[in-house]
Amino acid sequence: MGLEADTGCLKSMGDWDDFVFNGQKVAPGNRLETAVAVGKDPMGQSANIPVQILHGAKKGPTIAVTAAIHGDELNGTGIIHHLVYGDDHIPGTPDDHIDPTQLSGTLILVPVVNVEGMMMGARTTPDGRDLNRLFPGSESGNQSRRLAHALFTEVIQRSDYLIDLHTAPITRMNVPQIRADLDNAKCRKIARAFGTKVIMNSKGPKGSIRREATKAGTPTILFESGTSHRFEPDSLESGVKGILNVLAHLRMLKRDIIRPNWRIIVRKFRWVRAPVGGILHTLVIGGSTVKEGETIAYVTDPFGARVDDVTSPVNGYVVGLATTPLVRPGDPIANIVFVREKKIREILEKDANEKESQTSHDEEVAEQDIDDEEGSTLDETEFVT
Repeated sequence: MGLEADTGCLKSMGDWDDFVFNGQKVAPGNRLETAVAVGKDPMGQSANIPVQILHGAKKGPTIAVTAAIHGDELNGTGIIHHLVYGDDHIPGTPDDHIDPTQLSGTLILVPVVNVEGMMMGARTTPDGRDLNRLFPGSESGNQSRRLAHALFTEVIQRSDYLIDLHTAPITRMNVPQIRADLDNAKCRKIARAFGTKVIMNSKGPKGSIRREATKAGTPTILFESGTSHRFEPDSLESGVKGILNVLAHLRMLKRDIIRPNWRIIVRKFRWVRAPVGGILHTLVIGGSTVKEGETIAYVTDPFGARVDDVTSPVNGYVVGLATTPLVRPGDPIANIVFVREKKIREILEKDANEKESQTSHDEEVAEQDIDDEEGSTLDETEFVT
């Protein structure tokens, strides 16, 4: 792609000029609402992917932000809404986070990728396929592959970086976390800049947008937070803050970077699974620290009598948790990252104060790199959880 060393943006043959997208021009310091066409639905209506372009007044990188590749994962859509128009959802008011006249570079925002999936309240596309296993897609494939191809060619390949927004499925929740290929230096830098306390090392499954975009030369991070079918204020706030941190890190916006008071880099973790079927009563919440052997849930029979206990196999930090009480043997209950007891005490002490600082020097964050020898990588478990 030929990124310039000083700005991280594509090398330009001339002055900062109009941004041309989908045959339409956006002048510097302006915005455009448009769409990527992906054919027609069975009723003959256009099946379009909505896109908003914010083209900055000054030269800089092009960043794409995508949401709702899984149609039931709504937090990402809410994050983009709040990112652009603030909490009042009114353009041009003081709580807008991004003013194109003060922006260096270009933002390509895709609030809903899987439009028909969202309309159906479904994770998949109308033909039952997982869109996030079909990238880079095919111009001559089925409708889902054509959708993936349109997004990849019109948006991803036009971008210097990609931030993809997701949530856990309806049966689970995830604490705010970044997933990225940490062996890629550019991914690693923007993963840290985003500012979550948890970063998971993961290339992503074959056909996922983060894996294929990074492979194609667009460094990509995935932000995961909360659960599906709803807007969750904490997840929205964390996502907006993280995107603004990345823009500040890349010098697209003039603002301080808000960093966490601690961070863990996760290479392996433990899935704790239900020992028996029954009704689940969890005793911890996402983001809890737990001790080895601590009871984190009960499983009861239909009348409420305890049948079995679920215990943590390690000292650790809960990054994911079941949200539905009905479990069968082997169902995932908690995703726990092994953390040494000294680090747990540090986490508890810093969380008690809960002071995030503003700085442009992210290296000051107290960080621990975790590689649990008996754990599993995210890429090993993403198909089976």
